[in-house]
Amino acid sequence: MAIRSWTRLAAACALCALAAGAGRAQETDAGPAELPDIDVIGVTPLAGAGLPIDKVPYNVQAAEPGAFETEGSLTLYDFVERSFAGASAVDLQNNPYQRNFNYRGFVAGPLLGESVGIAAFQNGVRINDPFGDVVQSDLFPEMAIRGIELGNANPAFGFNALGGALVLLTHDGATFQGAELSQSGGSFGRLRTTARAGVDSGDFNLFAAYQHDREDGWRDASPSQLDRFFAAGGADGENGSVRVNLSWASTDLIGNGLAPIELYDIRPESIFTNPDRTQNRNVLISARGEAWIAENIAIQANAYYRRLNRDTLNGDEIDAGACEDDDNEGYICGEAEEDDDDDDANGDETVMRDDDNDRDNDDGDENGGGNGRANGGDDDDDEEEDEEEFVFYDRSGNPIPAIPLTGDMNVYGALNTSETESTAYGASVQALIETPLGGMDNQFVFGAGVDMGETEFRNAQELGELRFGDRAVIPRSDGMSGLYVAARPEDGDEDGDNGNGEADNDEDEGVCVERGGEELCRVDTAPVNLLAENKYYRVYASDTLDLGRGLSVTGSVAANIAKIILKDRSVFLGEPQDRLTGSHDYTAINPGIGAAWSMPDSDVTLFGGYRQSNRAPSPAELSCADENDPCNLPNAFVADPPLDQVISRTFEAGARGSIPRGGMGGLTSIDWTVSAFRATNSDDIVFLTKRPETGGGISSGFFQNVSETRRQGVEVKLRGDAGPVKWRVNYGYVDATFQSSFTVFAENHPRADRGGIEVRPGDKIPGVPEHSLNLGIDTEPFDGLRIGPSMIYRSGVYYRGDEANLASPTDGYTVVNLDASYRITDWIEAFGRVENLFDRKYRTFGIFGEAAEMEDGELEVEAPIHELKHQDNAVLDPRFISPGQPLAAFVGVRLRLN
Repeated sequence: MAIRSWTRLAAACALCALAAGAGRAQETDAGPAELPDIDVIGVTPLAGAGLPIDKVPYNVQAAEPGAFETEGSLTLYDFVERSFAGASAVDLQNNPYQRNFNYRGFVAGPLLGESVGIAAFQNGVRINDPFGDVVQSDLFPEMAIRGIELGNANPAFGFNALGGALVLLTHDGATFQGAELSQSGGSFGRLRTTARAGVDSGDFNLFAAYQHDREDGWRDASPSQLDRFFAAGGADGENGSVRVNLSWASTDLIGNGLAPIELYDIRPESIFTNPDRTQNRNVLISARGEAWIAENIAIQANAYYRRLNRDTLNGDEIDAGACEDDDNEGYICGEAEEDDDDDDANGDETVMRDDDNDRDNDDGDENGGGNGRANGGDDDDDEEEDEEEFVFYDRSGNPIPAIPLTGDMNVYGALNTSETESTAYGASVQALIETPLGGMDNQFVFGAGVDMGETEFRNAQELGELRFGDRAVIPRSDGMSGLYVAARPEDGDEDGDNGNGEADNDEDEGVCVERGGEELCRVDTAPVNLLAENKYYRVYASDTLDLGRGLSVTGSVAANIAKIILKDRSVFLGEPQDRLTGSHDYTAINPGIGAAWSMPDSDVTLFGGYRQSNRAPSPAELSCADENDPCNLPNAFVADPPLDQVISRTFEAGARGSIPRGGMGGLTSIDWTVSAFRATNSDDIVFLTKRPETGGGISSGFFQNVSETRRQGVEVKLRGDAGPVKWRVNYGYVDATFQSSFTVFAENHPRADRGGIEVRPGDKIPGVPEHSLNLGIDTEPFDGLRIGPSMIYRSGVYYRGDEANLASPTDGYTVVNLDASYRITDWIEAFGRVENLFDRKYRTFGIFGEAAEMEDGELEVEAPIHELKHQDNAVLDPRFISPGQPLAAFVGVRLRLN
């Protein structure tokens, strides 16, 4: 491994030679405290159309070029979380390169199943994946980033900018000259090599950057490796410019995800099952140009091509064993729950509330951490649910024979694999016209764009066994693992009823095939082969008019058209399927209006406005929208009932300003921003837990429209300069709630007794912290030495699967970090960082998972190294949590070549 690291270091040195003698490297200030004033904010994804900050009618947070140092912050999300108000990152996969990003209660995450509500752009190119609209942050060219903007609220940003947009701008040879090489390492075997270089001849410029990361991970069996490269070439003329960018990445990430809370309490490094591996390979080529065709008229355009391949491997425990039915003796079977006649009209037991909107509660707190508001789901007189046996078949329709497992404590498991191959391309063009209107300054922007995508998605399942010792799923020892599907004989209802008063559509939906004289119907997720096509079109216009005396009004409108085509190429027991095939069309007209008033004789600007945005369902969501046929994310899809698009309407008002040092008794200067917002989503798309009687795995569920959700809150941002000390305070409050009633089939919720839980208006959306606070100081006690302590506080969040807020949320947490650098000479700098300085034990996220039940006396359960013992009929705590990283330290050196 050492030889490979030195080889990469030598390659990085060769890259630095590109700029040898080209001049001193551009100076960059490490640490998030350096966030200088931004003069111009982009009002469209394309560069060139922007407004001075005092004319922007909404809150936008930005970091000027040089503020983001990759060694100071491991990832871009780390930097944004520490530097911007209302932003937070969640370790859902417990891999630092696969974090979820949350802003104003909206999410940009890497995993299918997230209700993504943030659009991401890189140099004007939309980089949300075409298949699931997710954002793969491990593919960001972080070593080349020079600017970050968050919160752009103009409708011109198109689809999925419900909570705003994250805009990334990269270096070129005009913004970075010279060469830089750095090497760092530390805890968890983490090593990072970064090299970048740029030259500018005046007419032509060139920039290139490379970064290699590897680490063992702080949890068991969690290594990762990333290689990223970025290059930009450009030419500048008297009346225009052109840039061509190449972004390449190859990443291999292990994120073993959440762990049962009992296991975490004993040993946080433990994992539930493994492997959980994601391999991404990404190539993005883009070109953008600008031409001034008149003194006051400019044309900007871009075009891009992107190829993304993503392979996943996920090991899970499954409920399987030797068949007990004599007809299936010698084969492997599972059990599916059958509906209980005592359930309600839909076959569900639902936790209800009384007329005062409180849940009934007779037995207080339970192992889910109740808050005393409910428990109406338990009934001691309920009969035990019937279970029906089903057989595992190979792909050809032959039952899979049972063999002894290799270890006494081993159980059957499944290796789930998926392959996603996406090709995306598109172009945008806009005209910028700056000409007086009625004697008043006016800026008008008109543009159009198209984004096309084609994705091939394939998944498969292989039968194996889950080893007790290390919780790893391995292929069967007889070499006959094979691909499998799970099926059972048709129930034979003559009236077409499925037992809960609803029509049995299995045969119509093509999930049953004839084998050996009987109908076999799919129980678990069959292998899927899906072709998805995206076609997104947008036309937009924005106009800003200066009315005088510091008052500016901005009006905007965008027309978005989406067409999504699904073609099912799946096979079930040898029979072609057509259940996913369909075409879906969405159209929206999104207006926006706002005003900003710079008060005369004052450094205060008042702003406010309204905007509308929309999000079309992604192909992944449309392929998993049937409550009677859940899918196992992120590996499989089952049906495509239509989903409505999401419409978000946001009102926002606030103020920004500055106080010079003399205004505070000469102690410090202050830049400040305060804003309040309310965003109401109609037909929001959420991922809900599967119905108990439908089968599926631990992560089974389906996407569903919820009539209305709301996110409202306040953001406060303060920063100051007191001589050698720079400081910042960022606070965000987000009240994210459901605003309509619906039922969640929360099989694993400890307070619903495997029935449903009733969600009412006002219940909190899981996973969204209500309070977030960031504090930071950046000081230079003497020349060359910089020290930057920082603190992050996040309040607790409700568990996913507890949309009715019946259980207590996770605990809030506070984490203190410390980074420092010392300039040894003009061209050598040493730097270091300590994360979680006080080694706090904390959790960033939680979900209700499948609780195991003991029936045969004491039994060791779910322990990779240590032993957990439970008495007769004990039930494991169903809470799964995402643990935060423990104390870690990293050091490095940076060379800046002249």
